[in-house]
Amino acid sequence: MQTSDARVTARIVRTEDGENHTEYRVGGVSYPPAEVVEATLKAR
Repeated sequence: MQTSDARVTARIVRTEDGENHTEYRVGGVSYPPAEVVEATLKAR
């Protein structure tokens, strides 16, 4: 039996030049855009 930790967390990050973006973490790996997170989850 195989189990996977598919926890997803998100946080807002402000860069030094004042821009905000959302960073997503899936299973301990960071991904910037939501589309990448969705593709990663579908591949599991």
